[in-house]
Amino acid sequence: MYSDYEFLKVEPGADRVLRITMNRPEKLNASGEIGHAEQGRIWREFDADPEMNVALITGAGRAFCAGGDIKEGNGPLPIDTRDGRALVRNMIACRKPIVSAINGVAVGGGLAIALLADISIASERAVLIDGHVRLGLAAGDHAALVWPLAIGMARSKYHLLLGNRITGREAAEIGLVGTCVPHEDLMPTANEIATRLAEGPQFAIQGTKAALNDWYLHNIGIFEHSLYVEALSATLPDAEAGIRAVREGTEPEFPGAVNSDRY
Repeated sequence: MYSDYEFLKVEPGADRVLRITMNRPEKLNASGEIGHAEQGRIWREFDADPEMNVALITGAGRAFCAGGDIKEGNGPLPIDTRDGRALVRNMIACRKPIVSAINGVAVGGGLAIALLADISIASERAVLIDGHVRLGLAAGDHAALVWPLAIGMARSKYHLLLGNRITGREAAEIGLVGTCVPHEDLMPTANEIATRLAEGPQFAIQGTKAALNDWYLHNIGIFEHSLYVEALSATLPDAEAGIRAVREGTEPEFPGAVNSDRY
């Protein structure tokens, strides 16, 4: 049932763990249009698979996922919100536990997957960046919903408004991920945890996850708000300047910095 995936390498295990690898290492696993759609779809199919109890997701090579492929195109601006909505909503709705092994940089939709996983494990080499504001975009995806619950409002605003880089160790210290381990221990630790979950009492595990995810569901309007604000921001000159700067490898000059009253 997983044979038609291109961006994702999907491997069902005899131990009832579905191992998923974002598999475009030459692009730091930047998703592109096909990958972005697959990142949302996989969770429905995993949830419906009677043979799999747990999903474990990581990235090939030295990155977890560098977000959308801005240089080659993840769809033209303004952005399409459907794939982003599917990713977040399908991960929250998935009954079964998801483990993320964050092996390197995690940005954009990749960061959403890393942090919406029920157990997030970061390597000491991991770098987490919600870089929306660096592109002239409002922080949509998952951040307004997930970060305040994880690390509080003050820290969320500090990191999201500045677009800070957060190391795996720092992310564990502030509570953004569950734990951080030496890089060589990342996959053994993640596999041990996934196997332990797969062998555990499934109704109890799934029921606990569902109850905890009610925090997200009760506040899902915050996510929808952020998604539409991101889509609106993508139509403004700041986003055009931010995207152009990434493609050209230059520092952006945001028109909104001197003409903010126009917005």
